[in-house]
Amino acid sequence: MTTGERVSARTSFVRIEVLLLAGGLVVGVLSGLWASASRLPGWERSVFRAVNDLPGFVYRPVWVVMQLGNSLAIAGAAVVALVFRRFRLALGLGIAGASVYALAEVFKALVDRGRPAALLAGVHLRGAPATGNGYPSGHAAVAFALASIAWLWFGPRVRWLFLAAAVVVCFSRVYVGAHFPLDVVGGAALGVASGAIVGLVLRMQHHGRRHRLQQGSAAG
Repeated sequence: MTTGERVSARTSFVRIEVLLLAGGLVVGVLSGLWASASRLPGWERSVFRAVNDLPGFVYRPVWVVMQLGNSLAIAGAAVVALVFRRFRLALGLGIAGASVYALAEVFKALVDRGRPAALLAGVHLRGAPATGNGYPSGHAAVAFALASIAWLWFGPRVRWLFLAAAVVVCFSRVYVGAHFPLDVVGGAALGVASGAIVGLVLRMQHHGRRHRLQQGSAAG
């Protein structure tokens, strides 16, 4: 690979990370402003009802996937990466997950939005009731932070698997009555922004699978 090709490849890596960061920040700010309004938007109420009113048999399968958004998932993902001797990946997953988990708690205090059961009647609460403020969803933030690191590091099959799991985590938090739709959108945006920053600093994509394949192709 020539010097020009290496520069071009590095520029494309940075561009993806910057786009993820910009998109996460824009969506996060807009959803935060909307969620901080005193009234619950009618469309959000309708979407929440449609998901929260789904039958009870959905709970068990989505509960399993929902655990990918809790704090233990951060440690679990990092440990798996360490087992496969992907030290930079383990560091990225750990930093992105832990930092966004803490940031979500800060934003909960800033936005000060109640949980669905505090703002609506007839909410179906499934599992242990969530406490504290609702915006943003910490589960969504963690899941999308991990998914963003995976997106930068892995190839198409694995990255889409992480993304699909993160989407299910968001769906599950609405289904169990823990969050409104804007809560999980804000959490997802925060997770993407956090993952993009960590990925940029640690050069995750530069050391990820696609880069290794490009290096191998150039050497061949």
